[in-house]
Amino acid sequence: MAEIGELLVSAVASGCIYGLMALSYLLIIRPTGVINFALGEWAMLGAFAAVALGSDLLVPALQLPHFVSLVLVIVVIAAIGALSEILTVRPLIEKGAPLLSPVLALLGVLVISLQVGTLAGGTEALPAPPPFGFRRVELGVFAGTPQAFYVIATAIVVFGAAWLFFERTIWGKRFEAVAINRRAAALMGINLRAVGLLAFGGAGAVCGIVGVLTSGGSGAFYQMGLPLAIQGFTALVIGGVGRVEGAILGGLILGLVEAFAARYLPIPSSLVLGVPLVLLILFLLVRPTGLLRAREDGI
Repeated sequence: MAEIGELLVSAVASGCIYGLMALSYLLIIRPTGVINFALGEWAMLGAFAAVALGSDLLVPALQLPHFVSLVLVIVVIAAIGALSEILTVRPLIEKGAPLLSPVLALLGVLVISLQVGTLAGGTEALPAPPPFGFRRVELGVFAGTPQAFYVIATAIVVFGAAWLFFERTIWGKRFEAVAINRRAAALMGINLRAVGLLAFGGAGAVCGIVGVLTSGGSGAFYQMGLPLAIQGFTALVIGGVGRVEGAILGGLILGLVEAFAARYLPIPSSLVLGVPLVLLILFLLVRPTGLLRAREDGI
């Protein structure tokens, strides 16, 4: 029982990371319809930024407190997201370009982000000490590292804030209106530029959080972005593109399936990396709308 409890904590923590990545996709897809696969690389940049700010591995003289580093990383990656929207997505959308055009432009952003991460952090994995140490935490039958419980708690806070944003704020209602009918929302006086900027900036902020959380668990590595992008997109497809709740639901399902497949299936550990792709294909074939359908009146 103790083994199952520890496995569940690890799986839920991984699922929360995937759910946060799914949320970053959702924040952009709902109001703009654009799929931004550069989000994984933004999380990678966030991880390198967290290592640079919170340890002496990249900048020896700079070791800021963890929560100061967290805030700074969120601001930096949110700014990258906002600049990407202004420079690559907005001009294409306003010119009436096909929806594929901003997706391809963002693939260019992906390549640039990857090169920046490689130049800044190198090609070797950079281990970063978790902010709460390596001790073991036990809560009844559930046990794990402090980092795992920190990831879970952070995800609860972020998803709670996202729910409040969409359900209780005027800007959340504007997001919903643009998601339902972009043209009608513009005719009603909603500023589409501001919504797009907020969508990309918010997605960047969430990716920054993912980068910080990941750096405290597995460190920072220049190739970590692609797996995060795939896992986050798969979680979004599983849970449903139209619902905030779907992002965390899909992330948890993916995390649990990965963890139990790695522990109990008689397959090499390297093949477990293919689990998200298998689930992605299955859901696209069987239930492309995901487990939770979009509400007609909003997110």
